[in-house]
Amino acid sequence: MNHYLQQRLAELLAPYDMAILATCGDAGPQVSSVPYRIDGSSLYLLVPHGSDHLFNLEAQPEVALLTPAWKLHGKGRTSRQSLTVPAHSWRVVVQVEPSRIHVLTADGDGYIETIDFESSEGDSQ
Repeated sequence: MNHYLQQRLAELLAPYDMAILATCGDAGPQVSSVPYRIDGSSLYLLVPHGSDHLFNLEAQPEVALLTPAWKLHGKGRTSRQSLTVPAHSWRVVVQVEPSRIHVLTADGDGYIETIDFESSEGDSQ
């Protein structure tokens, strides 16, 4: 991800520390509020152990996150810990690789900006 996109993503994520997480997989559609942390341009979700989200992520890594200001699509993978987000006995750290973020209008009914990110393989989304 280029420097401008990293900076823009960090600016969008910084005002919040909770997001609505949606996953789908063998446990069916799951939606819940989860805390998150940012470390530079990396996004880490703090998901409770035993959550059906974790079961879904094993088979289908696609996630959607929603706050009042943005909607993000990406892929999640469990992580033992990040540099600044330690794992605890009650939660699992899930690192999210963003593929697209939509900046929402003030009323949340539309988009004022959409940013597509390059995948880790270097392909454009």
